[in-house]
Amino acid sequence: MHSQAGAWERGKLRFLRADSKKEKENKFMKPTLTVAITGHRDMVETPELVRQVEDFLQTLSKQYRDYAITLLSPLADGADRFVAQIFLEQNIGRLIVPMPFDQERYMEDFDAESKAEFLAFLERAERVFPVERLSQSGYLDVGRYVVDTCDILLAIWDGIDNGKVGGTSDIVKYAKAHNHQIVEFHCERG
Repeated sequence: MHSQAGAWERGKLRFLRADSKKEKENKFMKPTLTVAITGHRDMVETPELVRQVEDFLQTLSKQYRDYAITLLSPLADGADRFVAQIFLEQNIGRLIVPMPFDQERYMEDFDAESKAEFLAFLERAERVFPVERLSQSGYLDVGRYVVDTCDILLAIWDGIDNGKVGGTSDIVKYAKAHNHQIVEFHCERG
């Protein structure tokens, strides 16, 4: 796994807020830290990948225990749900679900089992909404939204640019081009 600042080392998360625009001015409110996920739908979940993501999220939670931590996850199959599940199991913070389309249209992309799983996640989400359409691709729009809104982007992918508009590699390239902090976890695809 890699970040723009170099390899993330266990227990040594270096996160520096580039600006204070997201900080709460109210002294009674916790400062916020927003983490987002992008990744492959067909990622292979291995014990090593589970351990790496669990370790990263535990470290994040400990180092930023005075922060209100939010996970932005569009909850597509694969990496989005994988990270959301770990995040919720560890009771780290709140889940926000930006979607590429309205819920009815988005669910057309899922099979019956996936729809049931998606709906179960939505019950645990604090907020669910479709992002504003700015392009011909809802997936590109939601990917750019999570990058532009987060402090740290988790990317679970194989590192290969497949050229798909709004795909994982497209979103990672966008984040890098805009100097966002990225923590990358390598995965195999199935």
